[in-house]
Amino acid sequence: MKKFFIILGILTLLVIGVLFVPPIYKRFTKPFLKNTVDAKEWYHQVDCENLTQVRDYCDRRGYSTDYYILVDFSKPSGKKRFFIYDLQRGKRVMSSYCMHGSCKGNTAAQPKFSNNPRSGCTSLGRYVMIGKGGMKFKNCIRLRGLDKSNYLAEARGILIHSAGKVTRFSGEKEYIPLGTESRGCFTVSRSCVEKVIQIYKESSRRRPILIYAKYK
Repeated sequence: MKKFFIILGILTLLVIGVLFVPPIYKRFTKPFLKNTVDAKEWYHQVDCENLTQVRDYCDRRGYSTDYYILVDFSKPSGKKRFFIYDLQRGKRVMSSYCMHGSCKGNTAAQPKFSNNPRSGCTSLGRYVMIGKGGMKFKNCIRLRGLDKSNYLAEARGILIHSAGKVTRFSGEKEYIPLGTESRGCFTVSRSCVEKVIQIYKESSRRRPILIYAKYK
């Protein structure tokens, strides 16, 4: 009988663990069921490129209605694919080249995506900004993943940070040569990071800024 209760207790803890991951409870993190409802609406009812729909969603769900970031990895890395939008004015305010993670089997032309902690891959899905600065980069923004596809982002140390290769790139090639600049992070130009830090300081203390990374 004692073994039965021990096993029952272990199973209960496992069920609770599944229910509350993703994500870990901290600032800007919603209860599991509420986040599930948010995700269902986002993926089934919102066009991520329709700024009116995005703003309405953010207003209803408690995200910033000032800014929104869309990262479209279906575009080649030699094209700008990191977009910052002003939701109040309904317009794009900045775009940047963006490298994807240099995980095993990945190429500049064909990105792979994973939430595996050691993969070095970029993860798709919804994120929010949670802080400025990291252990490796002083000027960067730390991220938290909100979806099953990216909920380990914070534990993996996924950031928005810059790299000289991206800053210097001027679109002369179809793809930015793949290197170790990104191990899953959103690696953009220096001016883009400065803008991201600016909007984080302006808006995220009131409501978290939503970032969405997609592929096709």
